[in-house]
Amino acid sequence: MNQYIILLFTTLGLCACNQLAYAAQPADSAKVYFKLGHRQYSPELGNNAASMNRFIDVVRRADADSNINNIEIRAYASPDGTNTANERLSINRCNAVADYITEQTGISASLIDMLPEGIAWQELTAIVEKRQDVPYRDEVLRVLKETPVWVFDNRGVVIGSRKKALMDLRQGVPYRWLFANVFPNLRNAVAVSLYLKNNGKNNIQPDPATNQQQENATNIVTDTTSVYGTEVITDTITTAIAQAETFDNIAPCIPEHRFALKTNLLYDALLMPSLEFEWRINNKWSVAVEGDLAWWKNDPKHKYYQIMYIQPEVKWWLLSKGPWHGMYAGAFAGGGKYDLENGKKGYKGEGAITGLSVGYMWPIARNLSLEAAIGVGYMYTRYKEYRPYDGHYLYERTATTNYFGPLKAKFAFVWRFGDIKCNKKKGGLQ
Repeated sequence: MNQYIILLFTTLGLCACNQLAYAAQPADSAKVYFKLGHRQYSPELGNNAASMNRFIDVVRRADADSNINNIEIRAYASPDGTNTANERLSINRCNAVADYITEQTGISASLIDMLPEGIAWQELTAIVEKRQDVPYRDEVLRVLKETPVWVFDNRGVVIGSRKKALMDLRQGVPYRWLFANVFPNLRNAVAVSLYLKNNGKNNIQPDPATNQQQENATNIVTDTTSVYGTEVITDTITTAIAQAETFDNIAPCIPEHRFALKTNLLYDALLMPSLEFEWRINNKWSVAVEGDLAWWKNDPKHKYYQIMYIQPEVKWWLLSKGPWHGMYAGAFAGGGKYDLENGKKGYKGEGAITGLSVGYMWPIARNLSLEAAIGVGYMYTRYKEYRPYDGHYLYERTATTNYFGPLKAKFAFVWRFGDIKCNKKKGGLQ
């Protein structure tokens, strides 16, 4: 009797395994993209229309044969942002795609399973492995493959995470690069998969009229089982989810500051205080305006040291290691007026300059940097020569000067501010 029971359960187990093996193979898949931060499905975005039209055609044919087992909609997130916000957005996007499928095909909503997933770590790893232009690529892969999603101490308290390790790596340079070049595709995609009841009769093909659309959508249609993987998370993490969210919210962010305020220490040492304001347009370009002012005088001794000068500059960060870090080339122009007298002779006039510069900036703290630069170019000035005599100033002549050569030297102290991607309250990138 026991042998029959064992045989029965073995047979049932083999059938179940066969069904699981079958169920793991989707008959068709598609990837749908969303605008950053949006939950509405947009057919006009990218290849969404071509991809979904082909997928909808396959669903209609399967429905006509009553051969649909279920449809899975999986929404994934990128590492930036908090888990709570990503989960809410994933749910809304799953609903949007589900509504579109039911509206276009008329199938029952009960056939659709919505599975909002977490961070797509495995796809991120696959992308980094394929791309050779990722900064510090080998170190990034080491973090992705060897650092656990959550790191616990002996008491079960979260003390670190894979996300934090990635953000801390090399002062955040690779994280910022991934944020700009990889994360948008991770955070804005939803995968849709169709599973059929009868795997043996799965001969459904798209209608010939959609063949061209299928070719156009080749790069966007993908088998979710080959791209997305399921990362097993232990019960320990499930029980510690509240403290994990708290840790995620207070993890140090990597700010990308929009503005910088500087003072040239060389000019300050010459008693000509300087102040420069710079706006970072993007990773390659910035614009700056510098002003210098010295307004010293001693009338009894006929000594004047008065300079008022302003200079705009455009900078191209040609060897940038990150925002506000690296080498740049600049083009500047400016002008001002001056009155210089040493007690014996004086020069009072106005002038203008234009030229090219090269400089380098490097961070020394979270919001502080140092900058060194030199500039050469052309200067034109027109001035009056005079000399003091018996409490008066005697005009002698008017002259002009044309000069080619060094025009500026800088060793500046820099304060960066105006976070672009940091949420000051939660510390996470927005």
